[in-house]
Amino acid sequence: MITLRKFRKADTQVVALLVMSTYRQFNSTEYVSKHAIKEYLDYYDPRKNAIKQLYENFQRTPIFYVAVDDNRIIGMIRGRPGRISNLFVDGEHHKKGVGRLLVNRFEFEAKKQESKEIKIRASLYATPFYQKMGYKKTTGIRNFRGLKVYPMKKSLTRHTSV
Repeated sequence: MITLRKFRKADTQVVALLVMSTYRQFNSTEYVSKHAIKEYLDYYDPRKNAIKQLYENFQRTPIFYVAVDDNRIIGMIRGRPGRISNLFVDGEHHKKGVGRLLVNRFEFEAKKQESKEIKIRASLYATPFYQKMGYKKTTGIRNFRGLKVYPMKKSLTRHTSV
């Protein structure tokens, strides 16, 4: 059974490694420059950053949840009330509702904090998922720090549940 809980300091390394492995597997071809991918992965690499530094980076986003299955973290979402910064789900758990659970929880928390909309710079890989979740492309593909993204947003004025 998959459960969601708030991110804890003890989760830092596991979450960083989840971000890196999932990004490599599903997003590493979506670049404008190869340097951008290295920079992105280096930001999360626990071999290149002290756990304390990674934790401090994660703490910059007040909404942060992990999905846990059998005591193993299999997904994460983080951001601010009006913006999702990251959503990653372990590849073995894609298309099983984990991402949907995480986004629904994020939207619920954002709405509680009086956010009217949520924006995201979606990877090309994740764009169809976000569209199914009700997010709309706001422009065409953009270059964000050397990575290809689709800016998207969703209004939270209608009922959002967990």
